[in-house]
Amino acid sequence: MTIAVVGLGTMGAPIAWRLRECGFRVVVWNRSPEKAGPFRAQGVAVAPTPAAAAAGADAVISSVLDDAALRSVAMGPEGILAGLGESAVHCDTSTISPACAREMVEAFRNAGRQFVHAPVLGSRKQVSAGELLIFAEGPVEAVDRVRPALQALGKRIWELREPGSSAVLKLACNLMIAGMITTLSQSLVFVRKHGLDPAVFLDVIQSSALAAPMYASKSRQILERDWSANFFVDNLIKDLALARQAALERGLDLPLAALQSQLFEAASAAGYGRDDYSAVYRVFEEMAGLEEKPRPEEGG
Repeated sequence: MTIAVVGLGTMGAPIAWRLRECGFRVVVWNRSPEKAGPFRAQGVAVAPTPAAAAAGADAVISSVLDDAALRSVAMGPEGILAGLGESAVHCDTSTISPACAREMVEAFRNAGRQFVHAPVLGSRKQVSAGELLIFAEGPVEAVDRVRPALQALGKRIWELREPGSSAVLKLACNLMIAGMITTLSQSLVFVRKHGLDPAVFLDVIQSSALAAPMYASKSRQILERDWSANFFVDNLIKDLALARQAALERGLDLPLAALQSQLFEAASAAGYGRDDYSAVYRVFEEMAGLEEKPRPEEGG
């Protein structure tokens, strides 16, 4: 089975490597050619355009930043749709708006081609282990066509049929992510401001019904002041905006998301936009007048 991977960013590159390791024939394309260099060096075919990548592929998996990026790689004379075979499927894993997902479904249907929207939960580590959680939305036959690749990438697949539903599900999860990291940051600052050891607080949390893997991993990252990113502050700002817009389209207000957007925007304005989203903790820290704790190796 030949899989074309379009977009070699934070998720796209590990997706391509994972599929290659699992025995698929992989073709790649990326807007900036330098990201395709490691693939070319390993004998992976590098296509000159998304259309060329799609030509001859059984499925195309795209992983791009946002609605505009997806429209750019999917549409137009050199886009995926222009090169996609009649029996092939374009499966997009990006976090996009429900409206954009519906737009893609209609465009591909009108062209007699198949589109699946399959956003994921997980990062590079989960890709490499084949442990992503995948929300695959599309006709049964289209999902079945790309299922072997999705099974190589994920440990569980939820199937949905209504256009836009996977985008809604992914944005709902990212609303939870924003809520969890801001809640954790607030509590850590509260504890520190009162002179308590954050490690004791975190031990209590992990020993209680409040325990969550995210709290364990992100609290460790915060206390070590390790802002290396799998998911940027700016990415979460984008996703909160998508969720709020999708809510407004249904006459729904998201007051917590509005407040969280302000906090992440403050983090970005402070220069943390390309840091891990846990760097929003630094906004809480600065508001509390707390000095940054140096990393352990810096002698703190």
